[in-house]
Amino acid sequence: MTTVSYTPPSPLPVIAESDVIVVGGGPGGLGAAVMAARAGAQVTLIERYGLLGGMASVGEVQPFMRNHAGAEPLDRPVYLEWIRAMGRYLPPKEREAYIAGTGGSSRTISKELAALAAEDLCLAAGVRILYHHAFVDVVRSDRRIEAGIFHSKSGLVAARAAVWVDATGDGDVAARAGCAFEKGGPSGYCQPMTLCFKLSGVDKQRTPPPAERQRLFLAAKAEGRIHCPRENVLQFEWFEPDVVHFNTTRVVQKDATNGLELSEAEIEGRRQLREFLEWLRRDVPGYEQARLFSMAHHIGVRESRRIRGHAYLTRDDFLRCAKFPDGIARVSYPIDIHNPLGGGTEILHVPEGDFYEIPYGCLVPRACDNLLMAGRPISVDHAVHASMRVMPPACSVGQAAGLAAATAAQSGRRPADLDGTAIRARLKSMGAWL
Repeated sequence: MTTVSYTPPSPLPVIAESDVIVVGGGPGGLGAAVMAARAGAQVTLIERYGLLGGMASVGEVQPFMRNHAGAEPLDRPVYLEWIRAMGRYLPPKEREAYIAGTGGSSRTISKELAALAAEDLCLAAGVRILYHHAFVDVVRSDRRIEAGIFHSKSGLVAARAAVWVDATGDGDVAARAGCAFEKGGPSGYCQPMTLCFKLSGVDKQRTPPPAERQRLFLAAKAEGRIHCPRENVLQFEWFEPDVVHFNTTRVVQKDATNGLELSEAEIEGRRQLREFLEWLRRDVPGYEQARLFSMAHHIGVRESRRIRGHAYLTRDDFLRCAKFPDGIARVSYPIDIHNPLGGGTEILHVPEGDFYEIPYGCLVPRACDNLLMAGRPISVDHAVHASMRVMPPACSVGQAAGLAAATAAQSGRRPADLDGTAIRARLKSMGAWL
């Protein structure tokens, strides 16, 4: 690869100075920003897109996966408040049932309502939101981030904070700050990416049962009309009676932290979408008049970097449902590993009603003194990541990171020097189920 030399303009204007800056407005960033602000910190949330929600909005991922102990949701308060805020935008006849069902099964997500509701929560908490600012780099002094560099329509700009929260989903801030990380599992590759999409105009009264749909799918694969390594068709219901959501494309052996490969993944995901649309219209009863209702604006990324921290969870911790004095989030969602190389999915459950806990140290990178991790790229192995990566626990991990960031900024201490048991106790007092 050839190179060019480029010297960025200097000095850069500082557009934000806060106690806490959260980079990324997905579920983890939402939890972090709201909780840090409620803890009394001055908070700025910086997002590269023009809306919040992350994979729930730009990734069109739905539904919320079930992270419960029995009938009780393990993720609160921010996650449940997010759902209730979404429900308030529904028509009156649907609103009450949606909000009342927050303790039950998986939740249907409207990407537009997810974005509106996340913004509502942040603004109500007093969070300053900066949209259309993409993270570029950090200015680091010894073991601290002195400034973050961002790009917007104004060009390159800078921001300063006492404590930073990396909620980019890919650990971008931590990686640029020099923190050690892992990627992938035994194969060396991360879990596949998926482009989600919805079809409308589906006559559900005529659609075949799952077994027949599966037979038709495998037949189309055998005939070379579908080139998707996934072993089955994964679809979900949605609000509208004629709309079906598909989480079924599978893009393997691409690195979401490599710009060229991420671009290739988007193209491959849409190539698979075209094949599914043609197959469904041709072969599957009820889909003859189906049309593309919507598709993700960003391919869904399950796994990328996992930043090494002061604690580290492994498959063994999952199997024994490990509990910790400084546990800041609880997870019952199964290990759910989509084969990084092709077909097949490993599913491994915890015992019904049980869960494991994520200790505070998993959120604290070893190599940076004013940084915390929110969302999925925390210090866990490939297997545990496949369990805690879904959006409800990502939101809970984020709210813990936000509270710790506010505590560190207010006390002048490093996040690594905070008492994780005290963070847990304060989370509990603020509504977390711990």
